Amino acid sequence: MSILSSVTAFVAGMRHRMVSRLLRTWYSPHGCSSAFDPLRPLLSLAAAFYARGLQRNQAWAQARSKKLPRFVISVGNLAVGGTGKTPLTLSLARNLYSRGFTTAILSRGYGRKQDDVVRVPTSGQTASLMKRFGDEPVLMARKIKAVPVWVGRERTRSGEAAIGQSGAMVLLLDDGFQHIELNRDLNLLLLDAHHPFGNGRLIPLGPLREPPEAIHRADAIILTRADDAKRCAKTREFLREHYPGKPIFSCRHQLMGLKEGLAGPILPPEVFHNQPAVAFAGIARPELFFRSLDALRLRLCRCLDFPDHSPYGAHEIELIMTAVRETHARFLITTEKDFVRLPEYFQKIILTAELEVDFGAESEAFYNYVKQCVLRIRPEAFKPKNIPLEV
Repeated sequence: MSILSSVTAFVAGMRHRMVSRLLRTWYSPHGCSSAFDPLRPLLSLAAAFYARGLQRNQAWAQARSKKLPRFVISVGNLAVGGTGKTPLTLSLARNLYSRGFTTAILSRGYGRKQDDVVRVPTSGQTASLMKRFGDEPVLMARKIKAVPVWVGRERTRSGEAAIGQSGAMVLLLDDGFQHIELNRDLNLLLLDAHHPFGNGRLIPLGPLREPPEAIHRADAIILTRADDAKRCAKTREFLREHYPGKPIFSCRHQLMGLKEGLAGPILPPEVFHNQPAVAFAGIARPELFFRSLDALRLRLCRCLDFPDHSPYGAHEIELIMTAVRETHARFLITTEKDFVRLPEYFQKIILTAELEVDFGAESEAFYNYVKQCVLRIRPEAFKPKNIPLEV
């Protein structure tokens, strides 16, 4: 490895360790960790500047907000990462399409350097596509090919392209709660059922992009990762007391199984019982992903976490393969979002976790709620047709 590569890897590692420490602090029930006490004045100052900048930016965006002649649904959150926006966006897109609504997904495309508005291809090498479109848009375009995914910094422009070129009647804003420059007809806010506000502080003292009072902008609240019924009920009670009148739904991310790549069939669960495996992930709060694998009764010999959205280069792949060699792992597992960032040659030995959003007994109520919201404002958006279940 060259000196430059070594320095780059060292800096990336330091940044990752700092972010991981911050995440643990943000979601700690005790608030700020004593490890950050020396930095607390600096972090407090940064949080104050962030709050002032946020207020100014939102006032500017509100003043020049635009409305499109289609039904716009925003899926977003208050906290940084980890609430499952992309799986829910995919689930909504699939459900709306199957019900006869011509739908398109609008994404900023995290990490993109280009400002152009473009539709994400549904084929090609994902690692190279990711550099131009972002990992989440590439994943969504690959997972549901019948629904076009458009990327662009300005959602108004990408929405106009989706309307003009894809004939979209319903527009889904992925991670759109803070993008108030585009008016929306339905604002869905995702909150983690266990830690809806983390430590309750703004970035960088906490995980919040906005203060909790921003919940007032939401039309409905969706509690994600609602596996613990008691904690979910407690969060519901708090929200109903402080933000009355808003519909509240809850869902969990159900592990359906493991498969080869993105499109392979789900493998039988007995294949994995007590088998050695290495798992890795570069997502916000990767521990939630690692915990979900417990259902397969694997022997997780090692779990490697990398920075959210980070590309996988030679250094990262060498770390992963070293773990495989040292543990004699039979399986190498990651998330679908990580898979699209891997080089093509490495993808061939990877299993991905198939996660689905499960609303349980509230499923019909939630999707009917969305449908009725669309029909109330844009009845012309509904064009029933015969659509295959697999889209």
